[in-house]
Amino acid sequence: MPDMTQRAVFTYDIDRERRDIDVSKDIARLLPDETPFAAILMRAKKENTNTAEYVWFDEEPGGWWAKAEATLVDATDIVVDDASLFAQHDIIKVPRTGEVMYVTASDLDTDTITVVRGYGTTAAAALEADDWIMRMGNAMHEGSNAPDVKVKQPKKFVNFTQIFRTPFDQTGTSAAESLKTNEKERVRLRKNKAIEHRLDIERAALFGEKKEDVANKRRMTGGVLSFIESNVMDISSGGGALSESDFESFCEMLFQYGSKKKLLICSPRVGSVINQFATGKIQTRSGEDTYGIALSEYLSFHGRLYIVTSKTFEKEYAGMALGVDMENIQYRPLNGRDTSLKTNIQAEDYDGWKDEYFTEAGMQVRLEQTHAVLKGVTSAA
Repeated sequence: MPDMTQRAVFTYDIDRERRDIDVSKDIARLLPDETPFAAILMRAKKENTNTAEYVWFDEEPGGWWAKAEATLVDATDIVVDDASLFAQHDIIKVPRTGEVMYVTASDLDTDTITVVRGYGTTAAAALEADDWIMRMGNAMHEGSNAPDVKVKQPKKFVNFTQIFRTPFDQTGTSAAESLKTNEKERVRLRKNKAIEHRLDIERAALFGEKKEDVANKRRMTGGVLSFIESNVMDISSGGGALSESDFESFCEMLFQYGSKKKLLICSPRVGSVINQFATGKIQTRSGEDTYGIALSEYLSFHGRLYIVTSKTFEKEYAGMALGVDMENIQYRPLNGRDTSLKTNIQAEDYDGWKDEYFTEAGMQVRLEQTHAVLKGVTSAA
């Protein structure tokens, strides 16, 4: 006989197709909703380029500093890292020893300068490798002719635009179906893919390396980090603990040249570390008028620093911050190919729709010594 025992009906007893499953009408997005560096570039520092390859020239005023390449005791021929800074009749000084010398000749082929040692009141002293040598102008004799001309040509830089494409599509059948969520699939994808597209551009603008692959008709743009060579502070060798003193040293390096107002794009970790030792020194400052986003402001002795965190600084870049002089940074979209949403690009016989976000653009980074990199941060000191 069948078992007539009464028992409750469990949810597992009812076919899932009969159940009215509660589905949230809204779709949560884990994707980062901010791309601050890209937003700032596109709002404040955008200039079209007419060609996929573009060129600029940077120059510095005549240099004042060189380094000795070897240890010398009383020699009068000194090998330096750049003899083009010096000419006959120049007066130079070694700050470490105080010795002043008079330059009698400069050989650019061998980067060697010939000098009269102890030319001032300070006695000659042994030079060490990497001693700094400062040029202090020249001292011409009475009735002299004009000294040798020193002219340096500007340095040429090249970068390329990069094509970014972020497509998304849906079949006709899928588009015709009713959904329990509020957003249509096309609307949802447009929101998500816009963020994804902007993140792609931001990562290339920061971390990209320039390349022109002629054989495959492809170009990559060089990002900001690929141009910065002079000013890099890595604190990982000291354990990665960033102190306020370390950060002031970084600011000193960053503000040595260029504007006294600069932007710091940093990881959330670095932002948190700065906030720990800079309590009371950081103010929230509205930057909407200039940059389109709110910024935090850190007032250093060396200059004013606007701080914004970017989630593109994650994983291996989680201990990094990038200080940039926005006067010397530009976003360069190719004429008519700045970011746009192209709709219905599917093949004629495709049963559905296909859209994409499209951008062709590159970066221009001028005067690399006006920017700086901080890396290796793990914690506050």
